[in-house]
Amino acid sequence: MAIQSQSTVSLPTLVTQSTQSLLNRRVTNEDSLYHICLTVKKRLEQLPQIKPYLNLAHTSSELLSEKQALLLSQQQQLNNQRHSNIGPGVGNLSNTNTNGTKSVGDRRISAISNGSFSDDLDLSNLTIEETVVTFSMGILPITMDCDPVTQLAHLFQQGSPLCIIFNAVKPQFKLPVVSSDDQKICKKSIYDFILACKRYFTFSDEELFTISDVYSNTTDHFIKVLDVVETLINSAPQVFPHIPFEELRWMNTDQGKIVREFVETERKYVYDMEILNQYRNQLLHRGIISSEELKMLFPNINDIIDFQRRFLISLEINGQVEANKQRIGALFMHSKHFFKLYEPWSIGQNAAIDFISSSFDKMQGSDFVIANKLELQSFLLKPVQRLCKYPLLLKELLQQSTSSANSKELELAWDISKSIARSINENQRRTENHEIVKKLYDRVVNWKGYRIAKFGELLYFDKVSISTGNANESDHDFEVYLFEKIIILFSEMVQKKVNSISLKKKASTTSSSTLHLSGSGNSNANSPGGPNDSKLDLRGRIMIVNLNKVNPMESRALNIIWESPKEHGNFILKFRNEETRDNWHNCLQTLLRQVRSESLKSSSSNSDRSSYSSTTYYPHNSMSSLTSNPNRRISDVLPRHQTHQSFENEYRSISESYRSSIPETTLLVRIAFQNDFYTVLVEINSGIDNLLSIIKRKLTHAGNISKIKYQDEDGDFVMLESEDDWNVVKDMLRESSERILNVWAFA
Repeated sequence: MAIQSQSTVSLPTLVTQSTQSLLNRRVTNEDSLYHICLTVKKRLEQLPQIKPYLNLAHTSSELLSEKQALLLSQQQQLNNQRHSNIGPGVGNLSNTNTNGTKSVGDRRISAISNGSFSDDLDLSNLTIEETVVTFSMGILPITMDCDPVTQLAHLFQQGSPLCIIFNAVKPQFKLPVVSSDDQKICKKSIYDFILACKRYFTFSDEELFTISDVYSNTTDHFIKVLDVVETLINSAPQVFPHIPFEELRWMNTDQGKIVREFVETERKYVYDMEILNQYRNQLLHRGIISSEELKMLFPNINDIIDFQRRFLISLEINGQVEANKQRIGALFMHSKHFFKLYEPWSIGQNAAIDFISSSFDKMQGSDFVIANKLELQSFLLKPVQRLCKYPLLLKELLQQSTSSANSKELELAWDISKSIARSINENQRRTENHEIVKKLYDRVVNWKGYRIAKFGELLYFDKVSISTGNANESDHDFEVYLFEKIIILFSEMVQKKVNSISLKKKASTTSSSTLHLSGSGNSNANSPGGPNDSKLDLRGRIMIVNLNKVNPMESRALNIIWESPKEHGNFILKFRNEETRDNWHNCLQTLLRQVRSESLKSSSSNSDRSSYSSTTYYPHNSMSSLTSNPNRRISDVLPRHQTHQSFENEYRSISESYRSSIPETTLLVRIAFQNDFYTVLVEINSGIDNLLSIIKRKLTHAGNISKIKYQDEDGDFVMLESEDDWNVVKDMLRESSERILNVWAFA
C-alpha cells in the first residue's frame, strides 16, 4: 500500500528505513492503489454472500464511468457555454445517487477537459473531487466497464458488505446485516462496523475512519477505509485467500515495455510524493515551522497527490489492455488543466530550496521519515522532474504506436506534455528573473535617471554579440535585458590592468576603473555577471513601442528593425544557440502584437506614438560609433532627448546662438501653463525649493500653482516636488547634454 499521511497501518516500518533507501526503493504493484483494490475485490469474491453487493457496486460504478465519458464528449458544447451549468443532452446528470451524493455538480461539469479546453476558464478554486466523478481520470478503454477503486468505494457505501466482512473474520461477534437503499440504514451499518473494529480489533480512533470518509470522493479518505478493510481480510487468510498477480504477456512487446516503464515510474513518483507529505505532516504536528513556511515548502501537495493517484489508476487500467485499445493519449488530454496544480510548486521551488539550506537544522527529528537535507531537496525536485519526463515517455510511445487513432491522441498528448514542461520552466525562469532584477539594480553604476520600476517585467536576459550588419565593423558583447517595455544594453566594467611598477609609482590613480566591452564569453551566459556580480555601464536602450520588425537570421542571429517618427535603423543580436534566438524572437513578436493591438484600440494611436518620441534607440550611425569606440559615454552615441510634441514648435524657434548663450551653471526652464509658455533661468546647483519658488513667482498672475510635472525619458509625466525628483532631473539633463527643461504647471 502506498504510504499516505492518514493511514497508520504500514507507517511504523517506513519510519525505521533510511531516507536513501526510500529514494531508491522500487515501488511495485503491491504499492499500487489500483492493484490493491483489484486484489481486495478478487479476495472478497471468495465470499459468496458478498457477491450480490459487488455486482450492485459494479453497476453503479459503470454508470458513473459512462456519465464521466458523456461529460467529456459534451466538452465542445461546454466550451461554448463556459460558465453555464450543464450543456445540452446532459441535464439529467446532476441527479443524486442512491448514496445521497451528487454524481455531477455544476462545477464538476465546467472543469472537465479534453484538450480543446477553453484556456480562460478558471480552475483555481476547484478541487479534483469536485470535478471528477470516479476515482480515475478521463475515460476508460472501451473494454473496461469501471475501475476497481470506484467499485470498492461504492461497495463500502452500502454499509452491509462491511458487516459481512467483519462477520466472516469474527463470527463469534456477528453484526446484523441489513440490506437497504435507505442511506440512513447504510450509515447505521457503517457505524456498527466502526464500533466493532474499535472494540474487537483494538483500532485507535486515528487508525479508523468516519462515516463521512466512506462517502467522500477523495483518495485520502478512501484509503483510510481500505486500510481497515485490508487489515481485517489479511487477518483471516483462510477465508480470504491471497490472489497472486499475473503479469500480462503483451507487456513484453516493445510498446509494452514503454508502458511498463511509464506505469512503474508513475508509481514511484506517487509513492515519493506520499513520503514527502508524510514528512510535511510530521513537521505540522510538531509545530516545528510556521504554517506559512509549510505552505511555501509544500504548496497544495494534497491536491497534487489526489490528482496523481487518479492519474496513476488510469495509467494502470490502460496497462491492462492491448496497445491498440489504450487511451493514454486521451488521459493527458483530459488531465491537461489539472496539471496547473503544479504552478505554485514550480514558482516557489527556488525559495523552498533556499529555505532548506538555511533552516533544515530545526526541521529534524529522530523518527522523521526524511532526515537528510540533500535528500529532502531531492524529494522537492521530483514534481518538476516528473513533468519534464512525460514528453520523453509519450514520444517513445508515439514512435511505437501502430494504431492511427492512438497515434493522433498520443501526438496531442505529447504536445500537451511539452506545453506543461515549458510552462513549468517559464514559471521558474520568471522567479529567477525577479532575483536578477534585484541584483541588476545594484550592479549598474549609473542609471542616468532611468527608473527600472517602469520597465515592466524582465522577460529574458543574456550576453549577446551585437552589430549593425556592416562588414567593416566588428561585433561587441553586451549584456542585454529584455523587459516588457524596453530593451536595455550594458557593458561590463572591469578593473584596468596595471603592472607592479605603476602600482608603486601611481598608487593614487590605479583605483580608477575604465569602461570596456568584454571580449570573451561569459562563463555563465544565462546569468550575466556570474558569481562576482560585476558592475555594469548602461550603454543604450530601445523602447518596444518603437520596434518595427524582428526577423530571425542565420548563425543564430536576430535582426531588430526600429522606426520612430523621424528616424529608423536596425541592429543585429547574435545568440549562443538557435533555441535562445527563437525564444527572444517569439517573445518580441508577442510584445509587438500587444503594442499594435493597443494602438488599434486607441482613437489617438498616432499621438500616442509621438508621446514615445522621448525614448532612445540605436540609429545605424549611433550603433557604429558605439561598437567602434566602446569607451564613449552613452550621451555621445545616443540621440538627444526629444521634447513632448506640444513643445516642438517653440523648441525649434530657439536659435542655436541663444541656446549657446545660456550660462554653463544655469538651466532654462520653460513652463507650459494654459496653452502659454513662460521661461525662467535657474541655477543648476539650486535646490528644489528655490526652483518651485521661481516658477510660482513667474506665474503669480495665474493664482496658486499646486503641481509641477516634468516628462521623464520614458515619456511619463512625473511630479516634481522633492529634492530627489530634482536630482533625477539634473542627472537626466546632464547625461543628454541638455540645457533646457520643459515642465507643466497646474493650478
